[in-house]
Amino acid sequence: MKAHKWMSVQFFGFFFTFGIFVPYWSIWLVSDKNFTPDQAGIIIAIGLLTRAMTTFFLFPLASQYMSLARLNQWVVFLSVLLFALLIPANSFLAVIVTTFFISLLYPMPLAMHEAMASKLMKKGEISYGRCRSYGSFGYIVALLLMGVVISILGEKAIIYVMISGLMIFALLASLRAPNTLREKNERAGMSIKKLFQSKSFVLVLLLCVILQSAHAAYYSYAVLFLGDIGVQPEYIGFLLLLAVIAEIVFFFISDSLFKKGQVTTLLLFSITASIVRWMLLFLFDHVLIFIMSQILHAFTFGLTQVAFMKYLDRNIKNQFFPYAHGLYAALGLSLGNGLLTIVSGYLFSLSPSYAFLGMAIICMPCFVFIYLLKVTLKDHGHKKSNEERQIHAN
Repeated sequence: MKAHKWMSVQFFGFFFTFGIFVPYWSIWLVSDKNFTPDQAGIIIAIGLLTRAMTTFFLFPLASQYMSLARLNQWVVFLSVLLFALLIPANSFLAVIVTTFFISLLYPMPLAMHEAMASKLMKKGEISYGRCRSYGSFGYIVALLLMGVVISILGEKAIIYVMISGLMIFALLASLRAPNTLREKNERAGMSIKKLFQSKSFVLVLLLCVILQSAHAAYYSYAVLFLGDIGVQPEYIGFLLLLAVIAEIVFFFISDSLFKKGQVTTLLLFSITASIVRWMLLFLFDHVLIFIMSQILHAFTFGLTQVAFMKYLDRNIKNQFFPYAHGLYAALGLSLGNGLLTIVSGYLFSLSPSYAFLGMAIICMPCFVFIYLLKVTLKDHGHKKSNEERQIHAN
């Protein structure tokens, strides 16, 4: 199988299961395990904290001892077994312990698949945007499928669909991987320390973490916000899907659209789109404005993702990819999101629109950081330190 098709089906396999896990897991914990919403919240919070540890520490460490292709296979296989253990687990403690071990492994592809894509991009074997669009498509398929399954079989079916999805993912992971991913990753020594010696990497990471974390109010409170402005429950799911559809279209055309784009220019667009998106939701409580803001998801989420990948492709050596993506996933998609969820929850309690105002304000310092990044990259083009030569690709 060609590298492009192989990477596409890996993205699809993981995000299909993620489209079951993220939106429906709390429902399953409450309806099937009979936990209270507070107990379900504790279980999910433990999973998020563990996920950050997985992407920040466990994945980069494991990638030093095993090829990415082999690691992908083991992660999916063990995830099937661990999720199966949840079926007989009925006590609160048993579910927490099982969730902890699940969260050590199952979320690893959030960073691992991006690291795989980075290595394949570096070799010129894939177009990132088109491959990644299959992940977003898998997420939509899962959302729609679960809506039908729950309406027919009820919430108890969620765990069985999740395990079935993981088994399909395991079959996809067993397909012969490209040679680039079957090679053992180079040992990078104190990789995280070396990455932080690169000023440009620190600034790009900071920018991307802020922009991704600023989605916290949307992820956690969009449903409540739509209900507050009078949208009927049967239409809310469709309105939320618009963002994922915009994301798919964007990823599919991004390779040709931004092939020669500078990282700083892409991030500047992302910053501007983020502030505009969250300010629109603060200023206007109308469903048409919300629809317009959903289209901007292509730039607030998708373009940020593409900019980070382009920076790594052009500036960072292969052996640092697991660490770079581990940091990005841990800080931007887990810890940062969790912290800003707390902030947006407080603001939402004051007024629903204040939560989005808070996210816009948090993005505003990014204009300063993008200026510093431009200066740093310009200086870097003239001179490199010895430490940076060990990190940068060019």
